[in-house]
Amino acid sequence: MPATRPQRAPRRAITGRALVLGTVVVLLVVLLASPLHRYFASRGDVEHASQQLHTDQALLAQLTKQRERWSDPGYIQQQARLRLQYAMPGDTVYIVTDAGQQSDIVKSRAKTGTKPAGATWNERLWETVQKAGS
Repeated sequence: MPATRPQRAPRRAITGRALVLGTVVVLLVVLLASPLHRYFASRGDVEHASQQLHTDQALLAQLTKQRERWSDPGYIQQQARLRLQYAMPGDTVYIVTDAGQQSDIVKSRAKTGTKPAGATWNERLWETVQKAGS
């Protein structure tokens, strides 16, 4: 008679150790999820604040340069000439227009109906009174 092997009990799929280990892992994930989320969010905020600081420092340097330029009287005079089209006493002002175009000065006079600067103020006043009466 041949020797028979003793029958083994069928293996369970989950052992007690695996169950305890799985429980510990799930517990750690639940406990550490919120602090880790806050940690990574704060790192993102710090990075954003660092970028904003660099941007603000560059803007501050640019504005400081601009303030230094505006403290120079020559720069102020140059900007008045360019932006406001001011002319200093004794300057000769030329207005260049294309053929068939009117200058901005002539256009503005045509819109307002004012006479050239040669008319006196009382003549212009009387003219407006007459226009208002008609």
